[in-house]
Amino acid sequence: MRKPSAGGLAHTGTSMIHSFFYPEGLPPTRLDRVLSLQLGFGLRRCRALIEAGRVLVDDRPCAKGALIRPGQHICVTEPEDVPPACHDVHLVARNESYAALIKPGGMHTVAGRNASCLESCLPGLGLNRWKLLNRLDYLTSGLVLAAAEKRDVSVYKAWQEAGQVCKLYLALARGVVANLECRGRILDDKRSVVRVTTDEDEPLRWTRVRALRQIDGNTLLLVKILKGRRHQIRAHLAHAGYPLVGDPFYGVSEPGGLYLHHWRLDMPGFTAALLPDWPCVDPGEVNRIQAIFDSD
Repeated sequence: MRKPSAGGLAHTGTSMIHSFFYPEGLPPTRLDRVLSLQLGFGLRRCRALIEAGRVLVDDRPCAKGALIRPGQHICVTEPEDVPPACHDVHLVARNESYAALIKPGGMHTVAGRNASCLESCLPGLGLNRWKLLNRLDYLTSGLVLAAAEKRDVSVYKAWQEAGQVCKLYLALARGVVANLECRGRILDDKRSVVRVTTDEDEPLRWTRVRALRQIDGNTLLLVKILKGRRHQIRAHLAHAGYPLVGDPFYGVSEPGGLYLHHWRLDMPGFTAALLPDWPCVDPGEVNRIQAIFDSD
């Protein structure tokens, strides 16, 4: 992912200002994509900032589709410390027993330090008294599953124990990554950073990684887990020498957040999928690699 070649980051009161010049040698590109590529933001976030009048090109507002050329100055002003709210959460799939919701990055799954959490959004989505079945890290975005009744919770747990719940993630990792199979057992002893041991864990706890393509010295990955542990993907990849882009625990914190998204879930009778709005993601490419995974 490209970072600003000139300019910088400033704080003014309750706002954060990103200021940079579109680099020489790059082709004319839409404003929303320039922001996404240069700052690491998702396209939805970029378009929301543009529509809110928080983006100036050469001191003037522009439409999201305006072509930006090398040398033009871009200034983005965004509020600081505004956590995602329930309007950022939505249903992806639902039947009488299960529902898949999208959790944005920067939101707790259940009650935490922030006022809003995914669990508190359930009634507004027509899922009052439903129970969440899995959690995502605060910084991780993507699918979270909920169940309607206690019996549905029990059925899900049985499927998971049998390896019948498949979770696919997209991740952007530092360095050139080949296909990996991370088998080390993770010690989750309630520390903020978990430890990976040299002991081999049970196969349901392995992390299987397939490289999609290289992006500016990083690698876009498709990652498959069946029965995860806390921070499993982040810890396994960092232990292998490939921390995820934007990971403050196992790598380096940076603008744009953590590049880890739970995009697909498959289990008996229920499937949900939603790709992240990262500019580096090609849906056809992901589906091709998933087919390879399925044939393994």
